[in-house]
Amino acid sequence: MLSWSATETNQHVDVTAIVDDSTDPGLTGGRELIALGRAATSAQPSRRWLDGVTEVLGLPAAIDAAAVAANFQIMNRTVDATGLQVGRHFRDQNRWIIEALGMERFPHAPS
Repeated sequence: MLSWSATETNQHVDVTAIVDDSTDPGLTGGRELIALGRAATSAQPSRRWLDGVTEVLGLPAAIDAAAVAANFQIMNRTVDATGLQVGRHFRDQNRWIIEALGMERFPHAPS
């Protein structure tokens, strides 16, 4: 969704910032939004992301961002619960981001 939105708005976004803290994502509030994503997927989330997103983007944007994170969580849980596999076409179409984020193999996954 982010890469689609960036393309539609003609804005450069460096998606590798998701996995590399030293990379600037190129978005206003980008680092704060990444912190939100990490908090949403953490076993021990912190509310500090809310202050950062609110300070940089405002409370309505922080609420929207939290809603997006919650939606992704429920979608991922639904997909995991049903055992839905990612199809070859999707993997081929998104090869660039899979490689950019180092998602060919997850360290916690069995060999």
